[in-house]
Amino acid sequence: MTTATTSSIRRHNERAESNTIPTPHIHSSNLVNNSISNIRRSRKSMDNNKILYPNSIVLEPQSNNRNINYYVPPIPELSLNQSEQKIKVKYAELLVNFFETHHPSYIFEPLRKEYYWTNEPFNDEKISQLDKLLHNTSYFVQSIFWYLRILLAICVTIPIEIIHTVLDGLVKPILIRIPIIMSDTLIKPFYSGLFNAFILPIGILLWNTSDLFAKTFEPFIRLINLLCEPCIDCFRSIRKSSLKQISDQKLNNGDGDHHMELKKATLYV
Repeated sequence: MTTATTSSIRRHNERAESNTIPTPHIHSSNLVNNSISNIRRSRKSMDNNKILYPNSIVLEPQSNNRNINYYVPPIPELSLNQSEQKIKVKYAELLVNFFETHHPSYIFEPLRKEYYWTNEPFNDEKISQLDKLLHNTSYFVQSIFWYLRILLAICVTIPIEIIHTVLDGLVKPILIRIPIIMSDTLIKPFYSGLFNAFILPIGILLWNTSDLFAKTFEPFIRLINLLCEPCIDCFRSIRKSSLKQISDQKLNNGDGDHHMELKKATLYV
């Protein structure tokens, strides 16, 4: 009796829930559209290395139909990674759980560490190609600079050599060698002849005549000096006596300072 009553109560509750809460149903057209869109998006995700989740599934209420059409993943020929496959399975489980319990839930997708990568994966072939490109580019640039260096050397060396030839062959003889030749052949003989013919004889004549006059008049000059010395001594004594008289007169008048000055003057004389 108890089992019959519990089964009848459960049937009654299920009928009441079916009348009050609509039962969701997934249409086959919506599943086909979702599968096609998921195929396209999965192909794009394989190209872009990103996870794209399936489109939202539209649920429509039907009161009398409790048959559930489960979510079918896309065509298995497409290679999906494990995380995407897990997401598909969890979506299907959540749909079944929602149809049975009528409690909505949310799925937390697993983490993808690939989203945190900031550099591209290492590619040996691309690196080798880049190294080869760098080597060829550096060789090309070096060859260009080598040719420019050769052209610059030609453009600089040829004019410099021409200028050196002109200066060494024309300007140097004109500015240096011609004056040396003229001085050695004309100027030096002219000055040497002028010196030997005129300057040297006149200088010798003047030197000899002056020496002769000096030796001739030297005794007369000494004699005149001896004759003048007594006269000089006489004039000096007269001067001293006159100064002494003047100093005595000033001393008698009381002018001592003036007397001292006169005395100093006599000493200097």
